[in-house]
Amino acid sequence: MIAISVPDVMLPRDSGGYRWVVAIAAFFTQFIICGITYSIGVFHIVFSKIFNEDHFNTSWIGSILLYTTALTSVVMRFFMVQFGCRWSVILGGLVSALGLSMGMVVTEMYQVYLTFGVLTGIGFGLACTPSIMAVEQHFYKQRMQALSVVLSGVGAGIVVFPILIRTLLEHLAWRGTLWILSGIALNLCVCGALMSPVAHGKQVHLMPLLSCVPLRNITFHGMCIANLFWSFGSTVIYMYLPSYAMDQDSSFETSVFLVSCVGMASFTSRVIFSFMGHNSTLDDMTAILCSIGLGVVITGICPLLFDDYAGQIGYSILFGFYSGYWTTFLSQASRELLGPECIAKGNGYLSFMIALGSIMAGPAAGLLIQEETEFKYAFYLAGSALLWSSVIMMLFKYQSCGLESFVSEPEKNDLKIPLVDRSQNDCLMKGEPILV
Repeated sequence: MIAISVPDVMLPRDSGGYRWVVAIAAFFTQFIICGITYSIGVFHIVFSKIFNEDHFNTSWIGSILLYTTALTSVVMRFFMVQFGCRWSVILGGLVSALGLSMGMVVTEMYQVYLTFGVLTGIGFGLACTPSIMAVEQHFYKQRMQALSVVLSGVGAGIVVFPILIRTLLEHLAWRGTLWILSGIALNLCVCGALMSPVAHGKQVHLMPLLSCVPLRNITFHGMCIANLFWSFGSTVIYMYLPSYAMDQDSSFETSVFLVSCVGMASFTSRVIFSFMGHNSTLDDMTAILCSIGLGVVITGICPLLFDDYAGQIGYSILFGFYSGYWTTFLSQASRELLGPECIAKGNGYLSFMIALGSIMAGPAAGLLIQEETEFKYAFYLAGSALLWSSVIMMLFKYQSCGLESFVSEPEKNDLKIPLVDRSQNDCLMKGEPILV
């Protein structure tokens, strides 16, 4: 998901403690949205059995949910501008709860597409971006700390919700599970109600949804392709990881726990690479090992690891660590190569590529699984997409190596941008996106 904001005026110093109430509310917003969204692999197993459908037809449920969430988060920005973050999150809670609760009465697969996929996705898209922007409006000096708290809700949701959904399925079946999840989604309304407007009538305006300026930069085209590949590969893994484990004779309970392992590793990776200190940078060795190295490992050894449950946990941890690192690396490399203003103006294109990768991934992998009757080929495809995403970003990152060879070592160090720096506050004020 991508959120940007450009305040019309410089915000004053943070004052009062209520702003942390807003941050906690945004944390739980991300917790609920990402927890349910990234549990698509669990729902994939459930709906394929309930409706007796193949992987291709069932995969559209999760793909539509991810696609609609990503696209709505940008397309519906006008609602947030018109009515504010509070009412956007509240409306998102109502719509998503409606979509989940209508699962109580669905009898056909296409009805699941419309309710769980479209309606729930619209609701999540309405709530996700404004919750982050509300925090940006209430914080200035402590903005990065507040955003770190909020975005930690992503990893926490991926850890908790797969286990919660599995437990609900055991006791309430799938209709009862959707009913409880709709009640949980209604808590987005509570979170939104806590997001009070900023004082003194401070305004937030947004960059144009589609601007021609970024399209003049070849590096931006590369970034769009990298986002497409990353979205494609990660969607395949989140959607088919539990199914692949069950195909290797793991139980439903242990297969679901693999998604939680991804969340734990992703959360740990984000913390490591986001809080290495004010003077730390993404050095060359770290970038190569974590982006290219882990991509090669994830692509090449997945069939070997899935032979036993310990290997499946190992694969989940590797992917989770890789996905957490990639978020940090992409933000770092984007700022270094293009600058925050270009990224902000191209926000609509990037969101569209993420949505496009999501809608393509599930059905494409489903067809491959049905054709080859094995999951490993779908995971080869996902790993290759993730690897190509890393390669593209690395190539653009080092495209200026020839120029850097003519500058001194201290000047080379100055070219690197710290992971966590005070200047990031200024970047956010200029409209830099936040990738989740």
